[in-house]
Amino acid sequence: MFLTVLAAALLACQQPGIEYVKYESEAKVPRITAEEAKKEFDAGRAVFVDSRGQGSWMIERLPGALEIINGATEDKYSVLPKGKKIIVYCS
Repeated sequence: MFLTVLAAALLACQQPGIEYVKYESEAKVPRITAEEAKKEFDAGRAVFVDSRGQGSWMIERLPGALEIINGATEDKYSVLPKGKKIIVYCS
């Protein structure tokens, strides 16, 4: 009985699997409208990532956006939440 409860608890705590996809070209990368992005963000299913330079980030950004500039080191990516859509913007 204990093992069944433990197994159920472990399964319940796991994050859904996220599939890594490497696209052939920039044209193949999925796009999302501003309205769709806001809906996903407001529902808690997505985060915004600002990939502009730090100067632009300091002047203006979307509320709640994470800053990960182009060419960031690997440790910067650790702030990305698991199990959510990552919506990157640069302008």
